[in-house]
Amino acid sequence: MGSRSDAESPYQPDQLTDGLLKTFTRSGCLIALRTKAEATLLNDVQTTEAYITEIPLKSASAVLKTVDSAIREFEPINLNHLRRLVKPEHLPSHLQKDEDKERPKSWGDIVVDPPRSTGVGATDHVTGFNGQPPILHFLACATSVISHEHLQSLLSIALPSLASSLGPCVRIIKVPLNSPTSHDQAEEFSRHYWPTVYKGGNPFGPHPSVFARATEEIQHQAGDYMGLAMRAGRATSSEGKGEPIGAVIVDRSCSKGPTVVVVAGDARWNNIVTPEGSGSGNVMAHAVMRAIGMVAKKRLALANDLQAPAMDGEQPNLFNDEPLTPLERDVYSRAVLAPGGYLCLDLELYLTHEPCLMCSMAILHSRFGRVVFGQRMPRTGGLTADNVGGNTSCTGDSAPRSGYGLWWSPGLNWKYLAWSFDDPSQTALSDRDIHV
Repeated sequence: MGSRSDAESPYQPDQLTDGLLKTFTRSGCLIALRTKAEATLLNDVQTTEAYITEIPLKSASAVLKTVDSAIREFEPINLNHLRRLVKPEHLPSHLQKDEDKERPKSWGDIVVDPPRSTGVGATDHVTGFNGQPPILHFLACATSVISHEHLQSLLSIALPSLASSLGPCVRIIKVPLNSPTSHDQAEEFSRHYWPTVYKGGNPFGPHPSVFARATEEIQHQAGDYMGLAMRAGRATSSEGKGEPIGAVIVDRSCSKGPTVVVVAGDARWNNIVTPEGSGSGNVMAHAVMRAIGMVAKKRLALANDLQAPAMDGEQPNLFNDEPLTPLERDVYSRAVLAPGGYLCLDLELYLTHEPCLMCSMAILHSRFGRVVFGQRMPRTGGLTADNVGGNTSCTGDSAPRSGYGLWWSPGLNWKYLAWSFDDPSQTALSDRDIHV
């Protein structure tokens, strides 16, 4: 194996797959990352105003047809994620009918619901037809499409028998402008605004079923790979070569099944004259950059039909893309990378910490298919999209987040799936400003 004998290595060939991973396994759960758009929608729900009113159940079809035919000539705001007709018992609590509340006494009265103290929905209760059960609550359209007077005339056409008596009270409420991205968010919208439908897609990120299938595929081994990444980081750190940050790359397309391709620890202080902890060290020797460099060398060896990539420890190497520890050498010396493909195309990357912006872009340009990282780095990380006000439970840090969400961005030419690995037992980096 490389320049060492088998006796010099504490890791025998069979141990990597049969025992090494289980030796360092970690317990944790995978948390799918939100895209930038999803995080924005979650933290700052965009709303618009819409008309609602009560209509007789038997006239619902006529009212719907009349209103929709009239607004078709305009440019309606897409509210297809909201239910148009709602039974009284399905309204959110703040819109439930209050039987004791006096209702407007004339046709076409309009009431604008003031914002609730929480900033969503309304405080008043919907009122409408007196003595005309059964009724439905009708979401007509956004207020920007037609005027109240126009809507009133349409309702009088659809409900001529009620035009001369007490008519519906048209109310204005706030409704979510964007479609929900999950069942949970649809339920949240339904509680605070208006009954909302989740149609199974996600206009702001990966389809939920894609994430679910991928999570199911990797969750049983993620702890093994995360433990190996942690071990790799500790190995270089214990030798004074870098920070306790590690990376593991896995090829799931190998005939033998998921296979570890390379492991790499951080080596930013390796061969650096500046005292450790002073400055940022060699940024090209971050764990991610080293791991990608090792894969590149393996690709080159495969292209040249070599059994294993050559290692030359005598020449200065700015990129530190050759193994530095026994663990790294054991993995590196094996010709386990499936032939073909561009660099890291569709490979999986497991990291102890959220990568910095530089490494996040390197991950993207290397065409990884999946990325899992441990500790979130809210001040320096490039993958997490949550910004100020987001969930701080994983970090215990309320500082502003970088919020780039580079794993899935409409402006970039590659997208992949990304998770954080919530492991309560992981020792967090003391320096939260460090670039991983």
